[in-house]
Parts: sequence; C-alpha cells; structure tokens
Amino acid sequence: HITGIYTPPTTKRYYPKNSLAAQVIGWVNYSEGRGAYGVEAQYDEALSGETGRIVTAKNGDGTQMLYRYEDYYDATDGDNLTLTLDSAIQSYCESILKKGIEQFEVQDGGFCIAMDPNTGEILAWANSPTYDLNNPRVVSDPVLNQYLADIESGAYTKEEAYQKALAEGASSEEARDKAISAAETEVLYTQWTNKAITSTYEPGSTFKSIVLAAALEEGVVTENSHFYCPGYIMVEGWSRPISCSKKAPGHGDQDLALAVANSCNPALIDIGKKLGAEKFYEYWENFGFTSKTGIELPSEEKSTFWDKELFVSPSGVTQLATASFGQRFTTTPIHLITALSAVINGGHLLEPYLVQSVTDAEGNVVSYHEPKEVRQVISQETSDLVRSYMESVVNDPGGTGKNAKVEGY
Repeated sequence: HITGIYTPPTTKRYYPKNSLAAQVIGWVNYSEGRGAYGVEAQYDEALSGETGRIVTAKNGDGTQMLYRYEDYYDATDGDNLTLTLDSAIQSYCESILKKGIEQFEVQDGGFCIAMDPNTGEILAWANSPTYDLNNPRVVSDPVLNQYLADIESGAYTKEEAYQKALAEGASSEEARDKAISAAETEVLYTQWTNKAITSTYEPGSTFKSIVLAAALEEGVVTENSHFYCPGYIMVEGWSRPISCSKKAPGHGDQDLALAVANSCNPALIDIGKKLGAEKFYEYWENFGFTSKTGIELPSEEKSTFWDKELFVSPSGVTQLATASFGQRFTTTPIHLITALSAVINGGHLLEPYLVQSVTDAEGNVVSYHEPKEVRQVISQETSDLVRSYMESVVNDPGGTGKNAKVEGY
C-alpha cells in the first residue's frame, strides 16, 4: 500500500531436469509469447490456456461507462502433457551419448533413441549437442564454443555472412561483427534443433535387416541359401569393386545366418538382386520411408531415395546394389527405428509417439494415445526369423556387433 510501489504480474517456465530431453521438450520463448521447438511448440495452444479478461463499455474518448456493460471471463489454465519418456532410460542414453562424443571426438553431434517396438512409444531421445532448457541462449557444448572462439579470434570466418555484409557496403570490421553474429545464431539453432528428425543420413548396415526381411518374406532366400564372398563384388555399371568389411580372402562360403552375422556386403548385394528393384521399392514404401512418421515434433524431414522410374530401370543396377547395404540414400533416425521396430515386433509398422496423454487442469483426460498400426509389412514368421539373425550379429563369436553383447539380453 505504498504509493508508487506495485507488483507487476509475471510468469516463468521452469524445467527441473535442466537439459534432460531438451530437444524433445523445447522451451518457452517469452519475447514471442509461445513455445519454441519440441513439444512446447507443437502443443503450444493446448499448453497456453487463455488469459482472463473484463469486457466493458467505453464512450468515444475511451472513458469507461460505469454500470452500462461489464462481463468477466475467468482465465483458463492450459492442459498438461504426459510424455512417454522414461527419465531413467533418458538419463542413461544421454550419459552414454556424451561419453561416446567425448571418447571419439565427434564434431557433428549425435543421437540416441529408444523405442518400445510393440507400441511405438519413445522411451528416450537424446541429442548432442544439448543445452539447459532454463538458459536456452547459453552455449555449453565444447565443440560449439570452440567454433565461436575460432570465429571471434579471426582464425575462422563465417565466410558467407562476411561476404554478404561487404557486398552491402559494410566495412571489414562491421562485416566481421556480422559474421560473428551469424555464427552465434547458427550455433543456437544447432543446439535447439532435433537433428534426428530434421536431418537425414546414410543408415549403412543398420538397414540390412530390412532388406533381409523383405527377401525372406518374398521367398527369394531361405535359411538354406548360401553366398560366396571373396572380399569384394563387381556390379554392372560400376567401374571398381565394392568391398566387404573383410577384404580378400573375404568370408568365403556362408549360409544366410552367417552372412547376416558377418554383415557381408557382397551377400546383401546378392540378396537385393534376388529381391529385385520392383519389390525392393515396394518394401521401401511399405516400411514407411516415402512418408513422414507422424511423430509429434515440428519440422520432420522425409527420407531421400532415387526416383522409382530410375531405380527399377535397367540403369538402376548400381542403385539397387548400394541400397542393399544401406548406402547412397538417406533417412532420419526416427524413420529407421520405426521401420526396424516393424522388422522385430511381428511385422507391424506402428506410428511412433511421444505424448501419452493430455489432461486438463482438473486432471480430466482430454486425449489418450493408444498404439496405432499403420500396416502389417511382413509376417510373424519372417519377423521371428530375422530377429534371431539380428541376435546372432551380437552373440556369435564372429558377429560384427559382438561388442554390443549384454549378458541376459
């Protein structure tokens, strides 16, 4: 009750877990009055609620006309989201990702996603570089900070921004300042963006189980099929040999299970050839790669692949060969894990999801996400067989993934 002293209303969004699942959650941008990135942006309208207000009558000069007209509208609290993320699994994913980034001096970040293959629930989704949701404009990642330090010291220049500023008549000093500002903005967007849905990459050998599943489903290979690997394979239209991970003398004669355990490129090229370009492309579509997954995050990118007409034409032989072991096309991590879940869960392509439920301020359920099947891609029998082969990659003494073996799993 002191004249001139008052308490203005304000709000603050607080994130008690700081950087945990930062790119999935996103943050509130107060200057724009809305959620930025992640589910904060995607569900901004539901989370925001409505501001209370009083509607009154005023005369022409803006003076309120007392007792003439006055309506009160109470504020409405926003809804609440319950995510599918498991904070313990999320924490493990983030810690192992951080360890790998540091150990191998990774410069372009990384990701780690855990999904329940029987439901499509995302149990964890870690990204690097990351940031503190309570201080989203602070850069803590050492690689990004070094990048900024190099630009500020003059050791490296954000050349495009620098040249553009010069072309617009800026002095060299002004152009340098603009280049630094452009780099700072780039770094912020880098740490805020969830690259596992906005950027595509070559899946490599992780795609081989999808090719295997398609070939088994079509019956063009069986458990009794054999493949010979001399350490390389020549492909029509390709001037040099495509190597296997085990170069000459190669893996030699292998049955299907051993070829998979060895992650043998020549064997997979042979399997892709037996499947044929038409069927290969059909399964590419059926596993969902030609559309978006529908995950509840903004800016999801689609996979990139060759035009179907080219791929199935006689000149598409090399494309089929390289696609058979996961190279020269790109997909997103969320696309890949969704397809791989269909490979091992009985053949059911499920829609991945992050939001389990939406409830109002009183706790009433507004919406609840049930698992949603898009289609069945392969049979239960094929799925069971491929799953056992995938296990052999880890458990067989000669398997190429034996370092990932965990007792009891």
